[in-house]
Amino acid sequence: MTPDETTRQRILESAYKLFVKKGYRGSSMRDIATEAGIKAGSIYNHFGGKEQIFEAVFIEKHPMFRILAILEEVHGNNAEELLTNAINRLNKELKSEPNLLNLFFVEFVEMDGKHIPEAIRTNFPSDSNFMKQIFQMKNEIRDIREPVLIRALIGTILANIMFNWFIGDTKSRRWGSSAELTDVLLRGILKE
Repeated sequence: MTPDETTRQRILESAYKLFVKKGYRGSSMRDIATEAGIKAGSIYNHFGGKEQIFEAVFIEKHPMFRILAILEEVHGNNAEELLTNAINRLNKELKSEPNLLNLFFVEFVEMDGKHIPEAIRTNFPSDSNFMKQIFQMKNEIRDIREPVLIRALIGTILANIMFNWFIGDTKSRRWGSSAELTDVLLRGILKE
């Protein structure tokens, strides 16, 4: 890495820490420079302004893409095992890094979601191993169009992560186990 690239990366790491802790509006360019160990004016050698820094941080560190990367590492011998493993792995990640969703909320609340389309264009995997596994288990699931299936699976998993984040770890037993959630995801809520 060149010195410029190293400084740029320090700025992004510092901005990320501040954005998840204090939000976009609560983090000044001076705060970012101080955290990065550089003079405030030096930031402008790398970025045009705070919003450009936020966009770069958001694209690089967006939790959805981290979640998708985690899903790529999950395996299972059948659909139920795969989804149970996915939910357990994502819950473990959330417990190990409680700020995982903060950047997501900063984007929605303070930035009106305007960086999401670019982040998806830049980072969304076009060839997901997790989804390949699901499609290989097609005989275990209903005949559902692939985009709908992807949306339902990822949406449900993200909803579970957010719900656990809101209620906290201490109350999660009251709201059901991962096995129960997987059962509802796989079989729905209607009686057969």
